[in-house]
Amino acid sequence: MRNSLALGLLTLAIGFSGSCSFIPPYSSIKEQDVSGFHTVKFRSGVYSSIDAEADDMVNDPPILSTSMELDRFSSYGIELERLIGNQFSATVSIDAREYHPDSDGPPIRGNQIHAGLRRYFGDRALTAFLSTQLIYNFGLEFQQERFESDGFLAWAVGVGLNMAVSENFSMEAAFLYEGMPDVKSHRLNTDINSGFEHNLSGMVGYVAVGYHF
Repeated sequence: MRNSLALGLLTLAIGFSGSCSFIPPYSSIKEQDVSGFHTVKFRSGVYSSIDAEADDMVNDPPILSTSMELDRFSSYGIELERLIGNQFSATVSIDAREYHPDSDGPPIRGNQIHAGLRRYFGDRALTAFLSTQLIYNFGLEFQQERFESDGFLAWAVGVGLNMAVSENFSMEAAFLYEGMPDVKSHRLNTDINSGFEHNLSGMVGYVAVGYHF
């Protein structure tokens, strides 16, 4: 299911790119060349379809595996984007994230670094883009169970829209499928295996406000 969602997003983006000619982002408002401009953005997660999965790796057959949709999700970050050509840009961001499987319980926490590439498409100030990202998570904290994980790599692919509202400011929305491997955890401050593997893959929606310089 996860691979099908990611493949569908990629197919949609490729199909869109074949039907539109490229003009650099913000070109309807900025008359000058935009290559080499930087953007700093403040972004927030506003949507999630992530299921919090915990797989029992001790018992055969498993008796403690769980899967539940998040009750709440929050993600806040700062992103820096640099245009590296007429069609592409590089991005890097730092995000603080909390997953809330239970409305009454403490969240699962994880801080992340995202590094990625974008390809822009469009012919107006409202510009579509395809985004791919490599994500490094410094580790997950499962406060309710007193588990934690080591750092791990994940990935994301998706599409979005960026709208220039002036020469210096823009707004954007993006939807990405974020895939993470099955991550083992251990008891807090020990090397004792918790007996579970965790997965928090799914769709995430972001909105951001950017300042160009």
